[in-house]
Amino acid sequence: MEKQHFQTIFKTGTAILLCGMVLTGCGTKNQQNVTTNITTVGNTALEQPMRLETLKDDGTDYQAYWGTKIQCITRGEHGYYYLTPEEPLYLMYWDDDTQESIKLCAKADCNHDNAACNAYFGDVRYYDRTAQAAEYASGFQIYYYNGFLYLLGTEGNLIQVSPDGSERKRITKVYDYDGTSNTKLVFYENAVYVYNSAGNQGSSEEHTETITRYTLDGKSQERVVEWNAVSGAIHSVKNYGNTIFFLLSGLTINKNESGQEWTYTYQGLYAYNHQTGQSGKIIDAEITSYSVDEEQEQIYYFAYADGLYVYDIKTEQTRKLYDAGKEMGIAEMSYDGKYLYLYNGEWVSYAKSNEKTEITRKCIVLATDGNVLYELPINKAGYMLFGNGDYIFAEQIVADEQQQAMKLTYMKKTEFAQGQWQVLE
Repeated sequence: MEKQHFQTIFKTGTAILLCGMVLTGCGTKNQQNVTTNITTVGNTALEQPMRLETLKDDGTDYQAYWGTKIQCITRGEHGYYYLTPEEPLYLMYWDDDTQESIKLCAKADCNHDNAACNAYFGDVRYYDRTAQAAEYASGFQIYYYNGFLYLLGTEGNLIQVSPDGSERKRITKVYDYDGTSNTKLVFYENAVYVYNSAGNQGSSEEHTETITRYTLDGKSQERVVEWNAVSGAIHSVKNYGNTIFFLLSGLTINKNESGQEWTYTYQGLYAYNHQTGQSGKIIDAEITSYSVDEEQEQIYYFAYADGLYVYDIKTEQTRKLYDAGKEMGIAEMSYDGKYLYLYNGEWVSYAKSNEKTEITRKCIVLATDGNVLYELPINKAGYMLFGNGDYIFAEQIVADEQQQAMKLTYMKKTEFAQGQWQVLE
């Protein structure tokens, strides 16, 4: 079974699915015939305007440049770690100096076909919740933080893995595995912050969506953000300096003669301060994605069907940088310290489903003044992962003489003008 990243959209209205669900995770929710509306009952504190103080960048690489929907690759000290895009899952290492990729196992005479192999992480069976050991990965998320790799096991445990793959340690249970991979992680100091990017979207009952802090010694946990919502989700969570940022989205499902009408609404950009423990709304706009420039103390964000803006944290002034056109009504974005990136994959899905319009899937590269510098092609089954430093990454279908397969691809940022992707092998 190949990993499913493509998102099927069922709505006519103002927005699109941001939960990053795989198709197998969406299936149950799509069958419901309910009408649901977003609610903010009990969320008075979260809805209060919040002024950002200095972000206090501590020099730690929190890797907020990756996309938040899929993170199957992470940056290590001297290269990149990633999980193979197809089953069985293998832990791989790519040295960015030699541009060579290897299975992360140095055992002599290892066949790399069972759990005794340092690099082997098994199969992902989305509907089988009991077949796998906790050491196996529940999805395709992988993170690197303070000298260790972190994955999620299918018994709900946070798994710590040594950089050579030889040691695996269960930290604590951080979620209930339900056959999908919507649980995401964000790190700060000696803790991991856990949330479910799908939330309760599609449900007709009110749920409490949370961001929960677990210490990496497994000894304590606490909820740091709570949001009561009917059919809502906390998503796109990133850490910058001493602050966690996140988005809220709501879903309304209306049944009509032709089936169902799904409408997504965006609630704005919110933040949680680690030092004060306070949460609040930073920007009130229909924000589909955002990135923070800690050095300049600016927030770049993309507003639905509108365009790219920059918000100055000190002055609280907003300035428009780029107008959304027909090919970029919804964008997922990234910032690497030099370039801004806007990826239109979800807008492509929306246009095809609701407007019966074919739009070219692509990622545009912009200067921080909003000037478009390059357009990077992404094939129909591709997905942008973004990146840092010298490289940018994407998952795409690659064809060889025998078959087509999902592969990790990369491009040197100095070669954007050529627009040629290389396979990470």
